Amino acid sequence: MFGSHTGRLLLLASGLLLLVACRPITADSAQSVAPAAAAAATEPALSPAEESIAGAARTTLAETLNAAPDAIVVTAVEAVEWPDAGLGCPQPDMVYAAVITPGYRVTLEVDGAAYAVHTDASGSQVVVCRQ
Repeated sequence: MFGSHTGRLLLLASGLLLLVACRPITADSAQSVAPAAAAAATEPALSPAEESIAGAARTTLAETLNAAPDAIVVTAVEAVEWPDAGLGCPQPDMVYAAVITPGYRVTLEVDGAAYAVHTDASGSQVVVCRQ
C-alpha cells in the first residue's frame, strides 16, 4: 500500500514519538510541578459561586469555633439537594418546610479535625452540622 520510502518515514516518525513521549522526568521538571500539586491537594479549585459559598462556610465555622478564618482549610464543596429547608441538618425543636432545597455541603478542616457546613444555594443560610 505504501512505498518503501513512505513506510520508512512512518516508522521513523513513530520511533521519534516514542522517544519523546518516554523521556524521563528530570529533577527540574519535577520541582516545577510539585508546588502546584501541593496547593491543589490543600484546597480544591472552585468556581466563583463555590468560592463565595466556601467563604460563607469558613466565616460561620470561624465564628462557631472562635477560630481565625485563615486557620480553616476548605477540603471540598459539593452541590446537593437537601430534602427540606433544614439543609440536611435539622435543629431540635425546629420545623422546616418540606421542599427540596438546593445547596452545598462544604467540608472544612481545622487543626486536623473535619467539619461539615451545609448551606442553601445562595449561601445566605449556613449551618454547622454536628451530626
